[in-house]
Amino acid sequence: MARLPSPNKIKTHRIYTVFEAAEALGRHRQTVIRWIKNKGLLADTRHRPWLITGTDLKTYLGYRREKVRCKLALHHLYCLGCKSPQEPAGKFADYTQKAPSTGMLTALCPMCGSVINKIIRRADLETIRAKIEVTIQQADPRIVSHTDAPLNVTLESEDQSNVKARF
Repeated sequence: MARLPSPNKIKTHRIYTVFEAAEALGRHRQTVIRWIKNKGLLADTRHRPWLITGTDLKTYLGYRREKVRCKLALHHLYCLGCKSPQEPAGKFADYTQKAPSTGMLTALCPMCGSVINKIIRRADLETIRAKIEVTIQQADPRIVSHTDAPLNVTLESEDQSNVKARF
């Protein structure tokens, strides 16, 4: 599935032809014509070339973006297979800490059985645990704790037996 074009590429106070709008958005001109004919993009189609105001084009693209975007509840995870927010199967999930303040919530989708993930804040974990059962997995210690200083090895301290002699 192609990415939606960004409304930020359109200037609000400019009037575009179909070709100019398609070029600014990186789309084919037939795509813009289809948006006008079928999907509700407002344009002046009384004369050729068809004219589209920048505000109408920005509004249309912003509406399409908001229609695709969905807001998840804290205990829901988005399944890419089902293309919808899902509550984990059996209300079970695993939490693995990835950074000091965030972690990954992993569960199974109840509809298709695929693995679903969501990055959450550590502070939200107790709120999520009120809705579903979360098992905290052991985090990788080198990712979570930064208390140990890194070991630096210098060439002077290495044994010189591995160095080739220069002639």
